[in-house]
Amino acid sequence: MLSLLTFPTGFGLFSISPFCIKSAMMLELSGQPWQRSDLLDPTEMPHRKLPVLETPEGQIADSDGIRDWLEAQGADFDTGLDAASCAQARAWVRLAEYHLGLHLLQMRWNDDTVWPEVRDQIFQSVPEPMREEISAPIRKGVQDGLHWQGVARFSNAERLRRLEQDLKAIAALAARRGFLMSGKITSADLSVAPFLISMLHTSEASAVSKRLREDKVLCAYLSRVFEMVPLP
Repeated sequence: MLSLLTFPTGFGLFSISPFCIKSAMMLELSGQPWQRSDLLDPTEMPHRKLPVLETPEGQIADSDGIRDWLEAQGADFDTGLDAASCAQARAWVRLAEYHLGLHLLQMRWNDDTVWPEVRDQIFQSVPEPMREEISAPIRKGVQDGLHWQGVARFSNAERLRRLEQDLKAIAALAARRGFLMSGKITSADLSVAPFLISMLHTSEASAVSKRLREDKVLCAYLSRVFEMVPLP
């Protein structure tokens, strides 16, 4: 049986990591038997990241690598799409992981209002008296990375405006097609939906979470995705 090495549950979701949620969804759709194995510290993993898939052939690192491996076993996450639509789906994957992902990191790690709640979710396996001491240097590293990348240098209003452009584009397609590329789930949804639901469930005090809660189109879209691919 395949084993998905994943960050633990949190925020009421399969995992605190949208990349781990994405990988679990791909495994479910692939039809391969699998189980989860939770880790909090990925430093001994390839690339020092999760998810990692344990297979008979060895460890497969990163959600993209997991997708490639599952597709080599016969899975097809873009059934029915032509070459142009597959290219567009790939662009949605990158938008989710490299733009929505930055906003998710910002709202979780760089917002003092929600940080105590986020800290207690991500570090729930750490004894409470030690959580701040353990989490503080990790948080500082994430904050430095966000500043270096640039997203942390924007004002809150500027960040929300940039994110709003993405959310409107996603909602426009979801309202028209049901899912992003067609009337059924594709690889685009398997990346976009995990990031959106992670934003939605991060904190009731977060402005981004509130924005998503009030969006009937996006909430309905997320319900469709996770009804189609329920996770254990």
